[in-house]
Amino acid sequence: MSSVTELKLLTLLNVTAIKRPRELDLPGGHRASPSTSRRGSLSLNGTGEGRQKKRRKSVVFGGEVGPSGSTYGNKAKKEKGSGKAKGRGKGKEEVDGGEGAINGIVSNGHAGEVDLGSNGLDWLEAGDGSDEEGESSAAAQDRWNVHFSAEPQLLSPEAIASADARDWRTERRSIPGYGRFVEQRPAKSTPIDSGIKNRITPQLLSTLQAGAPSALVSAALGQLGTYQDVYAHSLDGESDGSERKLYGDEKEALRKAAVVHALNHVLKTRRRIVRNNEKLAHAASSGEMIDPPRDQSFTRPKVLFLLPLRSLALHYLSNHLFPLAPKGTQIENRSPFTTSFSIPAGMDDPLSRPSASDNFPIDHIVNFRGNSDDNFRFGIKITRKAWRVVMPPCNEAKLMECDILVTSPLGFKMAAEREDSDDLLSSIEVAIVDGADVMAMQNWDHVKYIFQHLNEIPKSPHGCDFSRVKPWYLESQAKYLRQTILLSRFDSPENRNLLNTHCHNLAGRLRLEKADAHDGVLGRVRSGVRQVFERVDEQGGMGGEEAVEEGERRLSWFTKKTIPALLRSAISRQNTLIVIPSYFDFVRVTNHLRKTDSVSYVAISEYSSNAEISRARTLFFKSKKSFLVVTERFHFYRRYLLRGAKTIVWYQPPEHAQFYAEFLRTPFLPSSKAESETDVEIDEGEVSCRTLFNRFDALRMERVVGSENWRKITGSGEARFEFV
Repeated sequence: MSSVTELKLLTLLNVTAIKRPRELDLPGGHRASPSTSRRGSLSLNGTGEGRQKKRRKSVVFGGEVGPSGSTYGNKAKKEKGSGKAKGRGKGKEEVDGGEGAINGIVSNGHAGEVDLGSNGLDWLEAGDGSDEEGESSAAAQDRWNVHFSAEPQLLSPEAIASADARDWRTERRSIPGYGRFVEQRPAKSTPIDSGIKNRITPQLLSTLQAGAPSALVSAALGQLGTYQDVYAHSLDGESDGSERKLYGDEKEALRKAAVVHALNHVLKTRRRIVRNNEKLAHAASSGEMIDPPRDQSFTRPKVLFLLPLRSLALHYLSNHLFPLAPKGTQIENRSPFTTSFSIPAGMDDPLSRPSASDNFPIDHIVNFRGNSDDNFRFGIKITRKAWRVVMPPCNEAKLMECDILVTSPLGFKMAAEREDSDDLLSSIEVAIVDGADVMAMQNWDHVKYIFQHLNEIPKSPHGCDFSRVKPWYLESQAKYLRQTILLSRFDSPENRNLLNTHCHNLAGRLRLEKADAHDGVLGRVRSGVRQVFERVDEQGGMGGEEAVEEGERRLSWFTKKTIPALLRSAISRQNTLIVIPSYFDFVRVTNHLRKTDSVSYVAISEYSSNAEISRARTLFFKSKKSFLVVTERFHFYRRYLLRGAKTIVWYQPPEHAQFYAEFLRTPFLPSSKAESETDVEIDEGEVSCRTLFNRFDALRMERVVGSENWRKITGSGEARFEFV
């Protein structure tokens, strides 16, 4: 069989897959893109006449007529009628508000895609509709085309060497509505022209217009459209405990913009594949030999949503993704998905009651209201007529047919170990990580596992056509183009390490720099309580191994100085609560207490059963045990009120600053069995708090004591600081 015949057969198979996407959509997913044609609507005679006859029955996909009415090869007629096309586009946009404006941002009246400028949404003309590089001025002015082309200008050897050596240029700039960001770019990179903006596909534009995006959404879209990495934190207003801030405004606007950006990326990718399939089919019908276009990747999933809990996944899809579906789009499995990711029928959720805010802190309500299961993995398949939620449990083969992968760190890690494959991550181009602060309370190693396996060469081909794979995928350079969007309630060393170690985007990266000073939580503590912050001795370990030795140094300080000091005091030798953020340190401390046998204690952690927790709380409250050792993670999940403590010791400053004030409030809580009038009032002078810290706890300490106090502490050579 000749090569020409083989090419014809392959391209005809692609055309067949286009006409029947559900039956023939292979795991690779690239050659089976959705179609708008009927079986008899494709005319491969090269003249374009048959296609024009069926034009009225075709569907506009991505701003251009789909396979049944493609104008490929008939550019003369298209250029001849370009004026009419522009006129129709202008009239269509003026229907919405008469001026084509979104929140005061005015359209220029041209049809086509939308340019997401840094100052809002500005309409731009889409050109002649071709998506091939070099064939259209619009394609050359689309950031997506430039960033993810077969030969992107960003991928220079000098830029890659700078990224690998962590040689970054640092600047600072502001984004309207979000504040000041630290921007980093590889020192020897060639940045893309700032005039090249990202564009929204017309089918997504109509639903975005209907939702009237706010100025915050517009600003976030303009920034995400640059395909730079973004690390945003402290957008929740956690310190003021406001639910409006915790679940709205800047963070919700950024979430909506991230979903719009990710969906736009998927639609553009699929449109490119469909058009190139057409091009190959036309060439094969005319006997023309052309090189296969480099437009594909190893696998179909292009977008990753890494979320900690089912409730957040439901929030993303129900509030942000599903409303973007164009009119007439069927969302398959929506009802089963909503049922599976909500509270089971007949069960009462105490955090959903109106009185929940009286019994639980607002951040706990936001995190755990709804289904708090942290083990899930599913996908979303985008086709022309339907969006399909591929429900869990689903194996790798089913998820290979999806465009968007939604998973928790635990869910993916368990499935990857069971299947012995991480191939779903091989072609991720946009990774969105939300709730990083909650993931730190789960198991951060699972998050690192996922980022370590992003954009690796897959173990199996999964039906991939390697002749159409972009060269930078084959050369393991996809990580230099992948965009990562990281959202967290607060800044942390783990998040910064993730950004610095696993994010190599040559387009650059942005990290939010909180402009407002932290007020701290010391003001929430009852006046008169003595609070001591003790610096762990760092002398003798100032070399490069200091960070590695930090755990050993802290344990040694705690066992040799802190515990003996507690036992010497008549007050602190009993009714002492020790809080340890890390479970690893919790095990080491309890092992030491068990071996010394000099302290009467009980210990509870997030792994303790209800019976163990109840027994330990009772023994400590009745002073039958002198010390109670707990983990910060236990308090994060349970939020129990541990009565009976008069001395509180922090082995390390808490990750969640509000926990500091919550623990120091418990000594003054009345007994649940006594009347408030008969309760014995505890004198503030009997209550004290001791916190160990070192320079690696800078971010934690600043959130606890406040920015001003932290500057005084760092500028002083003292080892002990006291607040009353």
